[in-house]
Amino acid sequence: MSETIEADAIAPSWRSWTGAHGGLLAGLVLDHAGRRVPGLAARSLHVSYLSSVRTDTVRVATRLVKAGRSSSTATAELTAEDRVAVLATATFGRSTTGPVLPGPPPPSAPGPDDVPGFDFPGHLVPFAEHLEVRPVGAVPLGGGEVAELVGWARMFDPPARPESAAALLLDALAPGLYAVRTSAVPVPTVDLAVHFAEGAPGFDAREWSLLRIRTEHAAGGWCVDASEVWSRGGELIATGRQARRVVED
Repeated sequence: MSETIEADAIAPSWRSWTGAHGGLLAGLVLDHAGRRVPGLAARSLHVSYLSSVRTDTVRVATRLVKAGRSSSTATAELTAEDRVAVLATATFGRSTTGPVLPGPPPPSAPGPDDVPGFDFPGHLVPFAEHLEVRPVGAVPLGGGEVAELVGWARMFDPPARPESAAALLLDALAPGLYAVRTSAVPVPTVDLAVHFAEGAPGFDAREWSLLRIRTEHAAGGWCVDASEVWSRGGELIATGRQARRVVED
């Protein structure tokens, strides 16, 4: 099917280490892909990060691969500095009748009004100025025993598409390894898989949501993180899993 190419802007404040924040890029390509199938909820998103994005302007080419009655699939290719930096495949579909099984429950945590805020190091993660985050329990670089971070978060100006905001928040906390480390190293994401729950289309990222990220395993300079987003009321919004490099040198 035909290809559509659109330009988009990325504010410098959305940097993470030396490139644009991966969650923002995931939400951006999802939004562009979703324009090919208006009115359909996002069900899944798979993103491959091929190179860092350091420009303020990018181009996103999208293609509708399948327009079906039960689901539709579109691809997105984000180009920066004349090279492909992000590849994505997104699946969309309407809600129908079917079995209902609860997703993973949120961890036990005090409400956001009962925990203090946290100042992220702006020179490492400039994008943090777009969010308010309140850790629950372990904090990044705290040298703990479990590679897991939990926190409340809300965005000041989230993406217009609710599922894009959910994808961004899945990558908003520091890597799970940071809960057991005491020094910061780059842990860039190589690929990200997101699955959206039924509450994602109505998600409001301006309100508090509970986030969790944990490193499932790490070795050989690589790790895998799993993350979740719940609404303040405990409704599952999205789950994610990402393969990452751990750059020690």
